[in-house]
Amino acid sequence: MAERTQVAQFLEEVEMTLLGAQKVFDDSQRVEAGDPEEYTHMQMQLQEMDQELETLLRAAAPEQRDELYRAQLQVRQMQNHYIIKR
Repeated sequence: MAERTQVAQFLEEVEMTLLGAQKVFDDSQRVEAGDPEEYTHMQMQLQEMDQELETLLRAAAPEQRDELYRAQLQVRQMQNHYIIKR
């Protein structure tokens, strides 16, 4: 079972990754496209985050799953933005 502090810490990491991903995505939408290497790196980071969330969801207590599931939905939504943009 996942510890509360571990879940809280991971959710904070998810939030920071999503903020970074949004910045990279916004930069890529400008007339001068952002760095393609940074864009690809962020896509990979989002994929890793999604996989970690999936693993943590399996180990989480029932009361932790809802918050983790919402974080996973946010990560997947950001992944979709990245895919559609390309």
